[in-house]
Amino acid sequence: MNFNNYNFDGFTINLYVDEQGDWLAHLQEMPNISAFGDTPQQALEELREAWELVKEDYQEKGKEIPVAPARKKAYSV
Repeated sequence: MNFNNYNFDGFTINLYVDEQGDWLAHLQEMPNISAFGDTPQQALEELREAWELVKEDYQEKGKEIPVAPARKKAYSV
């Protein structure tokens, strides 16, 4: 599986299979953004689409899009 096809803006992805055999994917830092599929690829594709919709919603509401903790710059005084 090539994860380079998926851009989640630096957020960590959790990908696992549940008891029923469905693949679940979610952003670790934002677990309310999740998706599932019959295969890992389907779950990741659905998650990518969900993340894009969430970003669009933030933009439409004039809110800042969340930034992954790994991408936040450390500031020192």
